[in-house]
Amino acid sequence: MMNRMLLDVLRKLPVSRLFIPYLTGILLLDGDLRLILSLLMLGLWGLMLYRLLEKRLPSAWSVRWVPGVCIFCLWMAIGGINRHLLNDKASFPLATNAFLAHVKVVSLPVEKPKSRQCEVVVEKTEEGLQAWKGKHLQLYVKKKSTFGIGDRLQLKLQPRIPDAPQTAYDFDFASWLRNKGICGTAYAKDWIPLSKASVWNVKALAERMRLQLLQRFSNAGIHGPEFALVSALVLGETNQLTVDTKTAFSVSGISHILSVSGLHVAVVYAVLAFLLSFLDRIERWRVPKQVLIVLLLFYYAFLTGLSPSVLRSAFMFSLLALGKCLHRKSQTLNTVLFSAFVLLLWNPGFFYDLGFQLSYLAVFFIVVVHPRLVAVWKPPNKTIGYLWEMLCLSLVAQLGTSPLTIHAFHTFPNYFLVNNLVAVPFSSLIIYVALAFLMLSGIPWVGPLFAKLLDACLHGFTVMVETTGHFPYALTKNLYPDTGQVLGFYLIILTFFIAFLLKRRAWVIPFLATVLGFQLLTFGGSFWW
Repeated sequence: MMNRMLLDVLRKLPVSRLFIPYLTGILLLDGDLRLILSLLMLGLWGLMLYRLLEKRLPSAWSVRWVPGVCIFCLWMAIGGINRHLLNDKASFPLATNAFLAHVKVVSLPVEKPKSRQCEVVVEKTEEGLQAWKGKHLQLYVKKKSTFGIGDRLQLKLQPRIPDAPQTAYDFDFASWLRNKGICGTAYAKDWIPLSKASVWNVKALAERMRLQLLQRFSNAGIHGPEFALVSALVLGETNQLTVDTKTAFSVSGISHILSVSGLHVAVVYAVLAFLLSFLDRIERWRVPKQVLIVLLLFYYAFLTGLSPSVLRSAFMFSLLALGKCLHRKSQTLNTVLFSAFVLLLWNPGFFYDLGFQLSYLAVFFIVVVHPRLVAVWKPPNKTIGYLWEMLCLSLVAQLGTSPLTIHAFHTFPNYFLVNNLVAVPFSSLIIYVALAFLMLSGIPWVGPLFAKLLDACLHGFTVMVETTGHFPYALTKNLYPDTGQVLGFYLIILTFFIAFLLKRRAWVIPFLATVLGFQLLTFGGSFWW
């Protein structure tokens, strides 16, 4: 039964044959060169041996498994190699005294309570410390700094590795930096500007264009919390958000709306598909339509600062559009896995990013579980049917991400179901109106009309979030599941899905056994403190 189900999955999701061994190599090999070399040799010699046996044996059917095992080993080795390169990039050179260095700012400076934070890469050291050349650092500078992304600076550095967490439940900042390819942190009191960003610097150009669009909102009379909200919702500018606003969204269980990601790109995709729907009437324009949508999606990702979450979503929707160009009805889940596979080939450190994990978990549960859950009950009319689908969508997305978010933040929003039922369509409406305003703001009467409508929507949304954030018992705190309990959660969800939603009754016993095992694990551990 298990073998049949596994073969069915591999047949429907062909990219999983490469994705699974590649991800296994990233996680298990941990950049160990001896293991990597052993797997490479095993894979190559195995393929050569199979080739010889195939010619000499009357039938090669009995050894048909050899190519699959060898390819699995090779892709595990590739995953291990990429992880080794990431480890090498993030390795901290021998401790040194403070030294003078030329650095390039490679990320947008972010406002912190007492400083500004950005990522820099060391391009040159005055003392000839070649080991630091090419290393990435998390730099903290004075709050009123004026440099931007792409600028080059001369400053004195004394890099350090962040302290290890005091308890198992504290955030491991050093590990988080290493998984992003950053070897340490540094603080600079003063610096000398060497050069501004090149006119061809893509990220700097994107930031200039984003500031121009934000200025349009400001010129239209949108200020205060409403300006901060539309900046985050539409263009991914979260620096304007106050701590109170972020806390209110977190308590309401809708903080995912503040970061531009799959929901926002889906709305933009729907708007573009609607605006260009007239091209469907002419057969020869259908392919150019999808190509234009892909270009505009990446232009939107460009305007939002080329953040990884937007690039992931834009890439996924581009693959769907490519499938339409080729007139192929592909498996949506296979497309999602392929996008994750390509991104991890580009940078294996993405896998350790919480945003990457949450976005793909949410998409996975929406694609796989949501249709089966909706089919459990057939509503009597369309209105109730829409509410039922939205309810299932909110429940499935939260179910798929809750074990991980509880593990990371130790809290759980109790009213997430009701809040998402209102917040998701409300935020989608705001994005629709904001995009219409940006496109029509130059037209007399029409632009001001959309500006007032947008301001009213933003005010209403802000009031709703602040109100729901103050409900009694809105947040459950002090939840501390360990890694084993998180995996136990997902195992319970998996066995429940197979047993009851896929109606594989033989899986009821594994489901009950998993629940029992989780209870024993929780009883022996410490979930609530």
